[in-house]
Amino acid sequence: MTPEEAAALLRVRVDASTPDIERAFRARARTVHPDRLSGATPEQLADAARRFATISSAHEVLMRAAADRPVEAVLEPDVPEPLPTGRWLIIAWLGVLLVAGAISYYGGILPYSRADILLRLLPLAASATAYALTGRRGFLALTLAFTAASAVLTLALASFGSLVALGLLLVPVLGLISVGRRRLVRA
Repeated sequence: MTPEEAAALLRVRVDASTPDIERAFRARARTVHPDRLSGATPEQLADAARRFATISSAHEVLMRAAADRPVEAVLEPDVPEPLPTGRWLIIAWLGVLLVAGAISYYGGILPYSRADILLRLLPLAASATAYALTGRRGFLALTLAFTAASAVLTLALASFGSLVALGLLLVPVLGLISVGRRRLVRA
């Protein structure tokens, strides 16, 4: 049997890939295998066995032809594994941001101030999270603006607690920014 005849029997191209040949063989074997014929006469079983043997032979011919084809070597550059950017990484950074926000609420610029939460901490967390999820530059600009405003206010009203709170807030914000930058690079 020639490769052209085998390809016609399995209904694939002569230069089909090994997975395509396997897939076509399995599909054809499901339809003609003698075990699929329950209640068939001995003549029908013999005919099915002949057809299955022919398809099996075609499969072998095409697999040998595929193995004999020259392989083109493709050199791919060594690309380091990308750092994780999934949902759990963002959730982890948000957890750190929540802890830092709580510390900032109790010992930050304006201790125990709801205005501090509404005007500084929530917008900072929302913009950093939005940037981490979307990678859009507008959210990065907002995050940097809220971070800068937070730093200026902290330095202007400096106390030990507010400086510690600022340092703790910067870590998760920078983490979320790095997640967003990786999303931007992939897009």
